[in-house]
Amino acid sequence: MKKAHFLIMRIKIKDSPGVTLLLKILFLLPFPLVFMRIFISLLPEKALKDVPISKKDLKDILTAKGVLIDIHTKDGDHIFIKTI
Repeated sequence: MKKAHFLIMRIKIKDSPGVTLLLKILFLLPFPLVFMRIFISLLPEKALKDVPISKKDLKDILTAKGVLIDIHTKDGDHIFIKTI
């Protein structure tokens, strides 16, 4: 499995165009996964108690090249994450 080095994120919040614009500017360029790996390592176990996946598996999924996560909520919000 090839390793990814960057993360592309697009977040659209239907009811808050100002926040959506801020997030578009914040995530305009691809995000280095080095920071994401460090962030996941620093998360306490309590923060992931409701997630049915371990920290190691989460790191493996996010660092694999070609992962695509596309979430559409009932409220009309949209989250798009892709690893490259």
